[in-house]
This record gives sequence, structure tokens and C-alpha cells, in this order.
Amino acid sequence: MQVTSVSSATQAAAIGAAKVVTPTAGNALDSAQFMQILMAQLTHQNPLEPMNNNEMMSQFSQLNSLQELRDIHTAMDKVSASNQVNYYASLIGKTVKATRADGKVLEGVVDGVLTEKDNPQVLIGSETVNLTDVTEIMGAKV
Repeated sequence: MQVTSVSSATQAAAIGAAKVVTPTAGNALDSAQFMQILMAQLTHQNPLEPMNNNEMMSQFSQLNSLQELRDIHTAMDKVSASNQVNYYASLIGKTVKATRADGKVLEGVVDGVLTEKDNPQVLIGSETVNLTDVTEIMGAKV
């Protein structure tokens, strides 16, 4: 997007009256905000140098591509979460060995899995162990 200098106080007041939308790391620019910015840009453009049609179509294409990438990212997050749950479930019935932070080594059959956010844990008997502490996974004991 090309930005030109403002040459008069009237233009500055008109531009200042337009709603300013600034994306930050926490809130991404969505299509409604993009349209607000585009409309403000079209409303306040220099009549002697109007926006090029190719430039406008390029901006619409970029917005569409961005939305598609967001959709793909969301779908990949869902697939990743599903794969993690499947992996955790595959541990049930297997014998694992875990070394805790205090140095205690625990070995036993996984009875269940707790999938707390960012801290998956396995249940070995009455003990819970962080999945990151598991050092060995063996097949199910017959």
C-alpha cells in the first residue's frame, strides 16, 4: 500500500477521522478490517493519482491467500492435536520406564493418559508421570 504525504489541514482532519486499525501480534488483520482500510484508502486517495486497478486486485489476492493460509494452519493444528491424542492412547497397556526430576525411576504399565494442555501425563498405577520424563517404552506385557 502506497502512502503519500498529506498537504493540507483539511485532508489531515479527514484522514484522522477515519478509523485507524493497527494489527498487533495478538490480533491479526481480518477481512472486515482490510475492507475498512481499503475504503479509507479509496475515499482519501489523490484524485490526480488514483489507485491502480492492478494494485487493488493484488491486495485482494493477498488477502485471499492470507485467509487460505490461516485455514490451512487451523486444519493442521487440528490434525496435529488428533495425532497426539492417538499417540497417547497407543501408550495404554505398554510398559514404560520414567525418570523423574528428583531422580526416582518408575517402571510400570500405563493405565491411562492425562492430556492437560502442554503437559501430557501417563498414569502408572497410582502415580502420574510427565510424558517428557518417559525414557523407555516397551511392548505390552503378555
